[in-house]
Amino acid sequence: MKRSKAVALTLMSASAVMLQACEEERVEAQVFQDLQGCIDAKDLTEAQCREVYQGAVAEHVQTAPRYTSEQACIEAHGPDACQPQQTSSGGSFFMPLMMGFMAGQLLGGRYGNPNPLYRDGKNPGNFRTADNKQVPAKFGKTTLPKWASQTARTRTASTSRGGFGSSKRSYGG
Repeated sequence: MKRSKAVALTLMSASAVMLQACEEERVEAQVFQDLQGCIDAKDLTEAQCREVYQGAVAEHVQTAPRYTSEQACIEAHGPDACQPQQTSSGGSFFMPLMMGFMAGQLLGGRYGNPNPLYRDGKNPGNFRTADNKQVPAKFGKTTLPKWASQTARTRTASTSRGGFGSSKRSYGG
């Protein structure tokens, strides 16, 4: 075999190995529209559904995107998907409604680390997590990258010029 062919085959083999190494680990997740949808699916017990749902609501309160104007929220999440909120100092902001929730599979097959899901106003075929990760708008079992088993770590806040997922955002905790 000529050296150029041997080099080409070696490079092709190496690139295939590198692509496999770059592929993100995937986990099973459950996506639910609401608490009753989780209970009706019968994949989790009612107690597990309540625990995951309550966790998603708590995460929603802590990590949901915040917008300084209703229009910015509507641009990011669509009409009828935003709600006004009051701060303790009397100010106000807007945040999206929780349109569903997701639980990633943990070690041992248990579902946990709930993530609230929000409507993606620009792509209605998808949901977005609080940290702007895309999730297909399909309820039930699905396979997602490993981040699906982790909760959002930061809260995303947008200015009135930016929208959900735009470059005009800041992070707060």
